[in-house]
Amino acid sequence: MAKLKYWMLSIVCSAACAYGHEVGNSSTWNVFRGPNAGISPWTNAPILWDGTSGTGVLWKTPLKMSGVSSPVLWGKQIYVTEGDGKERAVLAFDAADGHLLWRQVVADGGNGTPLPPVSDYGLAMPTPVCDEKGVYALFGTGDLAAFSPDGKPLWQMYLGRPTIGYGFASSPSIASNLLCVQFDHHASGRVLAVETTTGQIKWNVERSRGASWSSLMVVSDADGKPLIVANANGSTTAYDLTGHVIWDVDGATGEVAPTPAWWKERIYSVNTGSKLLCHKVHGNAEKLWEYTAGQLSDTASPIVVNGLYFMTTGAGRLTCLDAETGGRIWVNDSPGCYASLISSGDRLYAMGRDGTSLIIKTDRTYQKIGMCSLGDGVDATPAMTDGRLYIRGSKWLWCLGNKGAEKP
Repeated sequence: MAKLKYWMLSIVCSAACAYGHEVGNSSTWNVFRGPNAGISPWTNAPILWDGTSGTGVLWKTPLKMSGVSSPVLWGKQIYVTEGDGKERAVLAFDAADGHLLWRQVVADGGNGTPLPPVSDYGLAMPTPVCDEKGVYALFGTGDLAAFSPDGKPLWQMYLGRPTIGYGFASSPSIASNLLCVQFDHHASGRVLAVETTTGQIKWNVERSRGASWSSLMVVSDADGKPLIVANANGSTTAYDLTGHVIWDVDGATGEVAPTPAWWKERIYSVNTGSKLLCHKVHGNAEKLWEYTAGQLSDTASPIVVNGLYFMTTGAGRLTCLDAETGGRIWVNDSPGCYASLISSGDRLYAMGRDGTSLIIKTDRTYQKIGMCSLGDGVDATPAMTDGRLYIRGSKWLWCLGNKGAEKP
């Protein structure tokens, strides 16, 4: 169990789907797992690279502090966070060549309250969110801060110290100028929405679900309006933009790490030691099926592509199910993953902790496309744009791409 919880530290690969930005913008991937729960709107992600030889590497930039938050991108800037027991910061890099544009330290709002225990992953596990107005970052200290694109501080608030083993990791999401935060931990729980421009809390819903590493995601209701989905022990709950519960269905139990998958009005919640549940949620919410066989996702968030549900584990098992029925199609080996699964076109990417990446066809028959080595450990979920992959490794921030890939 201790080993399992250790895996969950990298749930930074867990956080939220953005809503309503223009996916046609080739330089926008502004939340954890991108604009559509891991499915890229671009079909030309690279399939060949080698970090040691430099093949497929457009640039790499050294990272000096702890953090496994995923990179996010808006326009010509990439944002990441970093933090340890001494300092937490937000960094902006030029997407064209990787040079550092600015770095802003986020002061501790705890007024001397002891920091949470600091693991090797540090206190920068939640993935930030960005838009045309700036970047919004949450840290394991309970500090939430906003900065303009040029690094000017906009606002900051302190949510209190989260009490959760191995560090707080739930990432925020964004919808209609509201920054939404899931703050579930052992001592208390709540979901809140903050105005991105002012930092004013618009609504704050208390809840009692226990500790969760899962991240918020944004999906559409039957009328196309955004819903904020929070996932924790025993429940998966959707809130509208005023904080009212629209639906609440049974979820995977335990201290849940993976963020759900979403496809055709269906939500898929899963956790190791529990089960995988599929609910149709528009109209009268109903459970369609559940799956308990084999190895379930422990840290990496699953994905549904072309009617196929894929999940992977830290121990290196990749499973493909029929997303309609829950029937198992195949199981195969993969790198041990903390990073969430992502796809581009008809390809699925499983990024291993050792820096080895498996690329396969999103097909009912297992078809391996390639295996690439980065030479740098990876726990954070990559960001995709037109022809490029941005990967936060343990030592470097990487930009991978095909020769001639579109520059931001």
